[in-house]
Amino acid sequence: MSDTIPVFDGHNDTLLNLHLSTEADKARLFMEGAPANWHIDLPRARTGGFAGGMFAVFAPSSGDDDPGLTASVLGNDEPLPSPLPMGEARLPTLAMASILFRLERAGALAVCRSAADIRAAMDRDTIAAVFHIEGAEAIDADFVMLDVLHAAGLRSLGPVWSRPNIFGHGVPFRYPSSPDTGPGLTDAGKALVRACNELNILVDLSHINE
Repeated sequence: MSDTIPVFDGHNDTLLNLHLSTEADKARLFMEGAPANWHIDLPRARTGGFAGGMFAVFAPSSGDDDPGLTASVLGNDEPLPSPLPMGEARLPTLAMASILFRLERAGALAVCRSAADIRAAMDRDTIAAVFHIEGAEAIDADFVMLDVLHAAGLRSLGPVWSRPNIFGHGVPFRYPSSPDTGPGLTDAGKALVRACNELNILVDLSHINE
């Protein structure tokens, strides 16, 4: 890796892939080599100079066999997916966070809570993983869950994915399309941004509309 320019990635879906996998030992799957259609596992990270990045936690929509909606991105009239109830979002959110921490215990990566943590992980040639959530459906308007997730290491949060929630409205999978597709942040969403600022949680604007 010393001859390779280190890559710090802005977003990856490794935790979602591990969560959806039928393999019981998620850490072994990541460390020994994942399926060929995956982007990141430990062997490929070493080969490609992957130094770390935002490890996204994403709760798929109910009954969604294609979490990435790959079949929908070519449409020009795609509606927003239905809102995901908080109760349905919390279990996969916590399950993926658990996978992240199990990977850390196995020595596959280091969960980083500060820039200093990232630099230290990179200095010792350990993958620097930032706990990120894509879509805040698992978080309540009183931010009880936000406090718990922050204490667990959450340092980056996208308030919405491409579906509405109590905090705002995401952009639908339409192409071509204007980003001016509806309401922006709700009052709860503005409060969420303020709470993230107070906790030093990065606010990710991906999927948010104009």
